[in-house]
Amino acid sequence: MSLRKKLSFIFATIVTAILILNNILSYYYTRDLLIKDQEKQTELLVNEISIAINHSQFGVESLESEIGEKLRAAAIAAENALDPHINNVTNEQLVELSKKLDVSHITLLVKEKGDIVGVKSSDPHERNLSTKEWGYWYTAFQQLFNNKNVTIAQGQKLPNYWSGPVNVSASNPDHVDKWGYYYDGTTDYIISPYMRDKRITDFEKRIGPNAIVRKTLSDNDMLLNITGFNPKTFGSPPVYTEQNGKRFIELANKDIQFGKYQYKDKKADIKAVREAMRTGKLVSFQSTVNGKKVFKSFVPVSSEDPYVIGIVTDYKVIQSVLNKQLLNNLMISIAVLILVFVISYFLARYIVRPINQILLKVNEIAKGNFGEQVLIERRDELGSLANQVNVMSLNLLDYTDELKEKNKEIQYHAYYDFLTGLPNSRLFNKTALELAEINEKSPMAFLFLDLDRFKFINDLLGHSAGDVILKAVTNRILPFLREGEMMSRIGGDEFILLLPNTSSEAANSMAQTILKALEKPFLYEGNELFITSSIGISMFPEDGDNIEDVIKNADIAMYRAKEQGRNNHQFYTSGMNDWIQRRAILEKGMRQALEHDEFTLFYQPKIDINTGVITGSEALIRWRHPQLGVISPEEFIPLAEETGLIVAIGEWVLQTACKQMRKWQNSGFPHMTISINLSPRQFQQASLVEQVSKVLEETGLKPQYLELEITETIAMYNEDYVIAKLNALKDLGVKIAIDDFGTGYSSLSYLKKFPFHTLKIDKSFVRDIEDDSDDNKIIATIIAMARNLKVSVIAEGVETDKQLYFLQQQKCNEVQGYLFSKPLSVEEFNKTFVEIQKAALTKVNKRI
Repeated sequence: MSLRKKLSFIFATIVTAILILNNILSYYYTRDLLIKDQEKQTELLVNEISIAINHSQFGVESLESEIGEKLRAAAIAAENALDPHINNVTNEQLVELSKKLDVSHITLLVKEKGDIVGVKSSDPHERNLSTKEWGYWYTAFQQLFNNKNVTIAQGQKLPNYWSGPVNVSASNPDHVDKWGYYYDGTTDYIISPYMRDKRITDFEKRIGPNAIVRKTLSDNDMLLNITGFNPKTFGSPPVYTEQNGKRFIELANKDIQFGKYQYKDKKADIKAVREAMRTGKLVSFQSTVNGKKVFKSFVPVSSEDPYVIGIVTDYKVIQSVLNKQLLNNLMISIAVLILVFVISYFLARYIVRPINQILLKVNEIAKGNFGEQVLIERRDELGSLANQVNVMSLNLLDYTDELKEKNKEIQYHAYYDFLTGLPNSRLFNKTALELAEINEKSPMAFLFLDLDRFKFINDLLGHSAGDVILKAVTNRILPFLREGEMMSRIGGDEFILLLPNTSSEAANSMAQTILKALEKPFLYEGNELFITSSIGISMFPEDGDNIEDVIKNADIAMYRAKEQGRNNHQFYTSGMNDWIQRRAILEKGMRQALEHDEFTLFYQPKIDINTGVITGSEALIRWRHPQLGVISPEEFIPLAEETGLIVAIGEWVLQTACKQMRKWQNSGFPHMTISINLSPRQFQQASLVEQVSKVLEETGLKPQYLELEITETIAMYNEDYVIAKLNALKDLGVKIAIDDFGTGYSSLSYLKKFPFHTLKIDKSFVRDIEDDSDDNKIIATIIAMARNLKVSVIAEGVETDKQLYFLQQQKCNEVQGYLFSKPLSVEEFNKTFVEIQKAALTKVNKRI
């Protein structure tokens, strides 16, 4: 198909699509307008019907009142004609008296053992008729007997008289009756004449709701059905009233109040009735019933007993208007399409001619004739296109040269890291394979570096800070490399070094050099950041016949270094494969340990060094693996931090420890502090403060009895963030302790700024007290510094009397360790607390 025909076809197709879309939108817009108009007319109609029903009900109520007064007069006449004692009145007398007084029947009711019973009656069905299940009727009878007057809201009330509303007869549900009840105290019974008066039913047939519905339907051919629904019972099981062994449905409980229920779509109708009552607004929908399409509307009517009027309209009225509108639109669309086809033909011809000229020149340029020019004198888009083709022809040579430069750049980035400029894994592997082929027997060392807690910096300070660190690490390590050695970045925070012709001793020396170089802090936006590295080393060909295995083994050795506490290096050994398998088992098991209650907490008491009193305890987690037995925290905690599971575990420890401390307080233990370790991952959580507050509220533990221990590592990152979070925890009333103080990059600057309460001396310092080493001076310095900062000091790992004595001399505040107690389970803590307290008092006071 030629371009001219295509343009004509496309233009005509677009216009056709627009016209079709316009007709569709017009159709549905008109339909919605008609439906809204129908709904407005329905609301007006329902308003007229409800007003008419209210007027008819007023007439019925007036007629009921008239009948009620007549029944009262009949009751007074019956009182004068009958003996005041029930035992002297016979049923035959009542039959005769009913005929004389022109009432249907007369019943006499008396009190009998917690009930009011119809004892004598001209109607055999009313004899021995119990009324105690009649609800407010029974209340009215009691009030007549007690007060000779009735005060309930329902029914007609006159002196010494009450008349209930017209309803289904309790003695004979096939009839609808009007009852009256008279009692003035001169008899020992209530006189109840009642009538089966057809005047009410005849009146309702003439001007009642059903008559109104019939007239409305006859006046409007569009209306198919009008129904009055009882929203309380429509769609629910029938509500039967059972009295004296007979079941019947009272008028107020019938689901259809008036009209006929035709064109049933019961499930949708029930939903619409309930929605109309709930919202107080009209609810409408289209439906097809017995093959006929109808439009249903349900309008709630507010009254003493609210109801819903459902109106069914023949949908063909709306459809006929829509069909006429659609036909008119189609005729207009056809005329427009014919005009469009004619215009599009001539327009396409005008456009295509210059395009063909441009195509001829473009073909020549494509063959390499870059100087060709298109000569078209036009000021429209085609003229502009011709000019652009000319410019393109002149610039192609320049673009060709530029593409060559770009190819060189692409080639560079295919083998080098974009951020650091280091060789990437592709170039590294290629170089390593080439060297291995050339020097099969020459040893090569592979050093696999991973930056410790690098993700913590990224999450806390952002990726820009991480990028700065990565480049700074690269710049520190590169100067140590000799000619022929290579450093590559192979992942986010992972580097690998290739050292040809290098022995294991030289590789060991290089690893130590790198670790030493990374000890100095890195600067980022005025903050000092401390980064360490875990290094795994494998040797070729000693640790693998091919480069891929050697690199994998270096990776395994790196993970072993992380497990050994980070900031160290490890050489690969064959036994590490078993360790990797164990690590995988632990990681998988850890994900299920919380669900299976495999974690438990042990508690190690803390002792006041001056009084010997137990002031608190530290919560220490233990893991009982179902297959591997007890797993040391030193083994699974680093793995939990690496996988992120430490957050869920930490939340469990916080909840469990606070709950246990509150339980001890409630059971009579002294009010002690519970110390809980926070991991860097936990401290990084934005919701940490809210979580701690929630746990305290749920467990009932007061904040002053909770101490959170953080390490110096946490304190080193983003000073403003750490201070803000620590202040928020302090505002809760929680205490903060710096754990393992002196083992990291201790800084006096953050000690002055951070709101903490306690410094915790690491057990590595306490262990060497007996040797009178430099650690004694360090401990003395820490305690003196803490005293000047007005914070308390606790020493952990106290195991001998000599260590205790030294700490007492230095005026340390608290201690914990095996000298007093090992970490205890809850059961052991409960059982041995008193003994531990006595022993602590003895040991402390012996040295004072």
